[in-house]
Amino acid sequence: MSKKRRLAYLALLGNTLIWGAAFPIIKPALAFHSPYEFLFLRYAIAAPLILPILVHAKVKFTLPIKKKILPIIALEVIGVPLLLSLVYTALDHTTALSASLIGLTSPLFTIIAGVLFLKERETTKELKGLFIALIGTLILTLSPVFKSALPTGDLVGNSLMFLYNILWALYLILAKKLYSGVPKILVSTISMWIGLFFFGGLVVISGGLPHFFLSLNPTTLIAGGYMGILGSIIALTLYLYGQDKIEASEASLFTYLQAVVAIPTAYLLLHELPSLWQIVGALTICLGVYIGESKFRKKRMFLI
Repeated sequence: MSKKRRLAYLALLGNTLIWGAAFPIIKPALAFHSPYEFLFLRYAIAAPLILPILVHAKVKFTLPIKKKILPIIALEVIGVPLLLSLVYTALDHTTALSASLIGLTSPLFTIIAGVLFLKERETTKELKGLFIALIGTLILTLSPVFKSALPTGDLVGNSLMFLYNILWALYLILAKKLYSGVPKILVSTISMWIGLFFFGGLVVISGGLPHFFLSLNPTTLIAGGYMGILGSIIALTLYLYGQDKIEASEASLFTYLQAVVAIPTAYLLLHELPSLWQIVGALTICLGVYIGESKFRKKRMFLI
């Protein structure tokens, strides 16, 4: 194995560890802050820190890139508030483990969107795998119903994560052509500053700024620092480095490994264990991914 490939694997493994553990680490902070307050804290840390990385990247603002800046801002203004609000509100209602497992199925919805809107063709084998994996996703989403005749807020959170997967796929379809040829670090910088201004503005307008500062405690600061520094800056840098050095299909396999991190982390930090139906759903998804792996390996999740 070459040094370049070995370093790429290490970078993607580091990214997998950070992003895989994210939801179990964030979950306790939502007991003290609303999702919007936590997102404000996250981006208040991340947005300034990404600027030196952007400068170091020496992005060349060519004419084609300059023409895309305003459309990118417009799409991110819609995408960042909507998508992240869904994710963190879902996490506020369901378990960290459920949110992690359902969120990791987003590549399946990207494939469906490609078929519907981009007229991408799938083989019979790939369609079978997709269908089986979607059944597994539905089992995961509806698992609270199977556990109890009166499902709690878990079903609401799971449904929001399912909706997020659909909207994320539509976002990627819109972004596919627009972001072509645009450095990912530039898009990420724009996204983070939009997140800072939007969620910060929301906290101020709602009158929640005093509560935000009064509610700061070690739990929220650790979670905010984790996502602001590790989740947004370091994991992003590792991801961009790794996927740039090896084939996209290889790099995307690390996305599915995040579940291997999420499950033990959720148990160690939150004492969450997968239910029987979650195990059935996860195994069904694995079977579907295995059957249609040639296609699924090309789809990857890139959630900032």
